Amino acid sequence: MNKIRFGIIGCGDVTEKKSGPAFKKIEGSDLTMVMRRDEEKLIDYAKRHKIDAYTTDYKTLLDSQLVDAIYIATPPKWHHFYVLEAAKYKKPIYVEKPMALSVAECDEMVNVCREYNVPIFVAYYRRGQEKFKHVKSLIEEKAIGEIRSFHYVYTSKLPELNPDRNWMFNKEESGGGLLYDMGSHMIDILLFFFGEVKSVYGHSDNQSNKFRVHDVTTGMIVFESGVGGSVQMTFNGNMEEDELVIVGSTGSIRLSVMSNDPVSVIRDNIRKDTSFDDLEHVAQPFIQEVVDCLHGTNNMDSTGISGLKTQKIIEALDMEV
Repeated sequence: MNKIRFGIIGCGDVTEKKSGPAFKKIEGSDLTMVMRRDEEKLIDYAKRHKIDAYTTDYKTLLDSQLVDAIYIATPPKWHHFYVLEAAKYKKPIYVEKPMALSVAECDEMVNVCREYNVPIFVAYYRRGQEKFKHVKSLIEEKAIGEIRSFHYVYTSKLPELNPDRNWMFNKEESGGGLLYDMGSHMIDILLFFFGEVKSVYGHSDNQSNKFRVHDVTTGMIVFESGVGGSVQMTFNGNMEEDELVIVGSTGSIRLSVMSNDPVSVIRDNIRKDTSFDDLEHVAQPFIQEVVDCLHGTNNMDSTGISGLKTQKIIEALDMEV
């Protein structure tokens, strides 16, 4: 087929700019149908994004001949359900992160998609961005020698409740607040850089008691390569901080994960910064890779295993002592 036609289940906030418009803009793809249970918001979304076909019934979308592949963009509570339903229709699936509420759910999603021979991709879109591909290349090319260790520190202020995303701080709907929403991106990038994990140790706590989810996480991750390091995520501080430091035998790399700050390479006390253009739709490069994979022009993971690995680490970090 010339274009893979996507249908969205759950056209909420994340699809407004980060991902939704990209399906119409990238090569080999189109967005032809959307589904949302709130009919008023559904019609408004369809009109604004110029999508002719829409429905409040997910089965109508799954069964539609206008749709070749499914993008599941609901709150995490519904990822497991909709993936299992979509797999029965044997249409490729692109599901938002975190992959689901638990490792058990992710496991079943992977197994059911394997049973129906359905490709499944998880929307850890930073893997597709030039900035993170650049850092991965630096590591592979040994630009700072052999990688020895890393440490990552992220700090943000206590968030305010967004009425459009009030599910975020409900553990039964989100999995576990910002650790699962933002922290999963952070962990996935470490997997992208360093490969298979050997061991994970972690501790999380709800220090502020503002919401019923953990708001601080401390962890240590050791990879099969021998590279190990620490992760500190503080979602209840009084400052903003976002820095991953990768230490090599001949230098270091410093970068932010959640923002588009420059990447710094430091060797022999000389620092070189590389900047990257801001993206209008941050998920677009990754979605292009998904579409290319469906067209058979790349071999990215289409089993959901990488998303499952991230979920396992998040659960290991989300432990109370």
